[in-house]
Amino acid sequence: GTYEHSLDLAASLFDAFWSGSFSSQQSGTLLLHSPLHRQLDLIQILTSFIEKQGKALFAIMFVLHWRAAIALVMILFATKTTVSALDNGLGIVPPMGWNSWNAFHCDIDEGKIKIAAQIMLDHNLVDFGYKYLNIDDCWMSPNRTTHGNQYQADAEKFPSGIPALADSLHSSGFKFGLYTSAGTNTCQGFPGSLHHEQVDAQTFASWGVDYLKYDNCYSQNIPSIDRYTTMKNALNATGRPIFYSICQWGFEDSWQWAPSVGNVWRTTGDINPTWGSIRSNFWQSQQHIHRAGPGHWLDPDMLEVGNGNLTIAESRSHFSLWCLAKAPLLLGMDLNSSLTEDILNIITNTNLIGLNQDPNILPAQCFQGNCTGVKDDWSVLVTSREEESTTIVMIVNWSNDELALVSMMGQSWGVVPTLNEEVHIMDLWSNESVGIFDFEQLKKIPIPTLIPHDCRVYQLKIMPKDRHFVSTEAATSVEK
Repeated sequence: GTYEHSLDLAASLFDAFWSGSFSSQQSGTLLLHSPLHRQLDLIQILTSFIEKQGKALFAIMFVLHWRAAIALVMILFATKTTVSALDNGLGIVPPMGWNSWNAFHCDIDEGKIKIAAQIMLDHNLVDFGYKYLNIDDCWMSPNRTTHGNQYQADAEKFPSGIPALADSLHSSGFKFGLYTSAGTNTCQGFPGSLHHEQVDAQTFASWGVDYLKYDNCYSQNIPSIDRYTTMKNALNATGRPIFYSICQWGFEDSWQWAPSVGNVWRTTGDINPTWGSIRSNFWQSQQHIHRAGPGHWLDPDMLEVGNGNLTIAESRSHFSLWCLAKAPLLLGMDLNSSLTEDILNIITNTNLIGLNQDPNILPAQCFQGNCTGVKDDWSVLVTSREEESTTIVMIVNWSNDELALVSMMGQSWGVVPTLNEEVHIMDLWSNESVGIFDFEQLKKIPIPTLIPHDCRVYQLKIMPKDRHFVSTEAATSVEK
């Protein structure tokens, strides 16, 4: 049944492609009314094939026997992608934690890392899922060891050494991450791992490293797929599961190969704490959402919540976008000075975190409004939890003006109850019920005015009319 359903949808996908309107983003929108978990793999396969082989070849196959054509493409790509797949059992859901770079850049040391860890413990952030504590660039000595040519920590910055620090963090419930680059040097000029992959991977494993961020500086013009695959193989050979984060900036058609090489892969350049940067990175990453899933998530870069001059509305939207994009939730603020009550409330919203950490929910797709990122306008992003008849909807005001939509039609989001059903709508930020709507009432869902750069995130759950719904937290609702 799933196979037949996918083939029928492939015909619609082909029609859109042949008419000249095909794109990865549009294909996702075209198929949104169907169960996402059945469709996104098919979209990925067809998109990759058409990009590589061209319109003419696919058209010839399709005319001869369209079902056979689809089946052949699926077989070819299944064979290709499984050969080089990353096999570490990690990344079933996107990672959560804290990274040192956005707050401190190169100005890091053992004391700052321990302070960050203690603040995270004091605010129970580990219990919310923020388990990875990652040190970015500048932790290492400018020189490798004389014997063994191994990495060593900067003795002034980390006098206890990396293994002792890792042990301390592990004992507190953290997982520990480090950084290096797939080049002769890191981006800040320290020794990189190019041509040292095996010894470095073994060093990281012996130190108790759980997460490796692998940057892209000083590549010596060696193809990215070769450099990143070499480190993937070296990490797998250690026998220690190490989460592999490819920080390759979205170059060299990385969307074609990175999903089978790393647990997350960067789709963008570096983010900065401005609304324009958040918006740019989000839309750039959205081009590739059909290639994301358990074990291989998109990475539009770390969170800037709490940094720069972002407003609370911008921080709330930023966090919501990353949660619904199924992006890594890696905090990047100076926890000692920027973790205000407002910011803490944003990063501990269990409704949004629950969406990000649910392996059965795929990245949200743009469904209405501005779906290109070009205009200062509004967008509606939609994803679903199919087995619970639940749809998640995010409305974003990208503009510098207030947005007064007044009301919207729930059916336009793919929520279509029968005459014997009703829709329970929860606001996932206020954690309050918006109301219970039948088919007719659903045509006019009230939407409060949105201030510039703010958002609303709703959960719409279809239920039989004779059932009652009680909820203290929308993401973990209780039914009676």
